[in-house]
Amino acid sequence: MRVTRIIACMTAVGFVLAVPSSIGSQTLPIREVTKSQTKTAGQNVKASLSKQQKQQLRTLSKGIAGHQMATWRCQDALGAGRSRASVSPWALPRSVGYRVWVQSKWKSQEASCARTRSQRSIPAANDWVTAVKLVQRIYPGTSGWLLFISHREGGWGGFVMNHQGSGCGGWLQYASSTYWAYSNDAFADARRRGFIVNDSWNQWTQPMGQALTGAYMRYTGRDGHHWDL
Repeated sequence: MRVTRIIACMTAVGFVLAVPSSIGSQTLPIREVTKSQTKTAGQNVKASLSKQQKQQLRTLSKGIAGHQMATWRCQDALGAGRSRASVSPWALPRSVGYRVWVQSKWKSQEASCARTRSQRSIPAANDWVTAVKLVQRIYPGTSGWLLFISHREGGWGGFVMNHQGSGCGGWLQYASSTYWAYSNDAFADARRRGFIVNDSWNQWTQPMGQALTGAYMRYTGRDGHHWDL
């Protein structure tokens, strides 16, 4: 009886001792897998951040290139020299902060040029008085003379032909040959002064064409004998 009890106790102890051994062999691999998964997840996070940063750098370079081209188009329209870039937007240092700074500089350049272009862009006008006012941006102080001559010659309304044989026409009663002798120089001079004028206005029958050409002639002393004061 005593022997049976001892055997039974030994069997129970063996079972109890075997259980931790059995559980241990099962949990260790699970813990190893958990560590591996955690490590892999950490690597994926790092990889994700790296990919995100690369995408951000590409986006910034694309933005810088866009602001550069817009700035240069604006400067070309003004006849101004282009702002220089030290390197291509794609060759800038691989720093998000630095490229953000570069982008802000080009964006500021674009905005500044756009403001200047707006100030120097002469809009179109289909009436004489407005055309005279607009060309004062280029040739200030000529409005009084333009309005005085036009009041005596062709008026302030529409294009008027002289039907008395002179062949003159318009607000300043230009002969077409006189207009074309000076108009191209007038438009070129306006551009040299940094203003944007539309070539389509350079017509004998256009109020902007006659106003700009007349203002140029008066401002540069070329009005001479063409009109009797």
